Amino acid sequence: MKTRDLMLIAAAVAALVATPALAAGGGGGGGGGAPSASSSGVDPAKRYAQGLEQLKASNFKQAEKAFGDVLRAAPKDPSTNFMMSLSQIGQQDFESARKYLRNTVKYDANHIQARGWLGAIEAKLGDPAKAAEQKTALEAAKATCAMTCPEAKAIDTSLARIDMYVANPANPLQLSGDLVHFASAKDGDAAYLQAFGLINEGHYEDALWSLKDAALALGPHPDVLTYQGFANRKLHNYDVAVSYYSAALKLAPDHRGANEYLGEYYVETGQMAKARQQLVKLDGICKFGCEEAEELRRWIAGGHS
Repeated sequence: MKTRDLMLIAAAVAALVATPALAAGGGGGGGGGAPSASSSGVDPAKRYAQGLEQLKASNFKQAEKAFGDVLRAAPKDPSTNFMMSLSQIGQQDFESARKYLRNTVKYDANHIQARGWLGAIEAKLGDPAKAAEQKTALEAAKATCAMTCPEAKAIDTSLARIDMYVANPANPLQLSGDLVHFASAKDGDAAYLQAFGLINEGHYEDALWSLKDAALALGPHPDVLTYQGFANRKLHNYDVAVSYYSAALKLAPDHRGANEYLGEYYVETGQMAKARQQLVKLDGICKFGCEEAEELRRWIAGGHS
């Protein structure tokens, strides 16, 4: 990783330590502030946090309302779709839960918990073939996952859940108390910081696990999305990286980090006209100049490594 990236990461970590929780608007990512409110005036990260609190308190209807507001701003966010599905399970509305779980795995094929719940609900609703599809996906994930990988336990739990409801669809289906144990701003910030350390060491795949935990706890936050894009780009997962940059910029169009990194992606893939457009945009955002614009200018000039 180049020196400038390490400096940006160190600055972001310092900002997180010195400021309120990322979910409350602090944090790095080159964003320069909290995520933008949606067109309806809703702050998606704040509303997501409110939804989690309602979910933990078993106020499932209020949780549904909160996550619905978030989904209007970020309809493809897998964490919000997953949390919305839990609010539906809490209300015993399995048809709606299935819809949101299908969305979750559509937007994040590696969402282990969602696959486990989806398989169980497919079985409960009388579609064992669809349940088997989720089991097959989980077994494939297990085959590529060593016992020490972060998702090993979750995979086994999810497989057991599917088997239970395939064997007896009439079993009651309720939320367990530990489902959202990670989903707090404090733990989300800790996962975000851990991801920076892993990125610093060049462990991009491991960083993505931590960023996924941060996203589950914090919801669609542009700083988290930006670094999910960054890590994927370093792994040459370009299409995935662009999807994360686009999601970040939908929430915060003036996010400096996301704009810079999208421009760098264009340089890496030979789309120089688009890279220059990103630079024009950054120059407009940074009226008095900023490091993100200067770095992208260096990339366009051919000085990147």
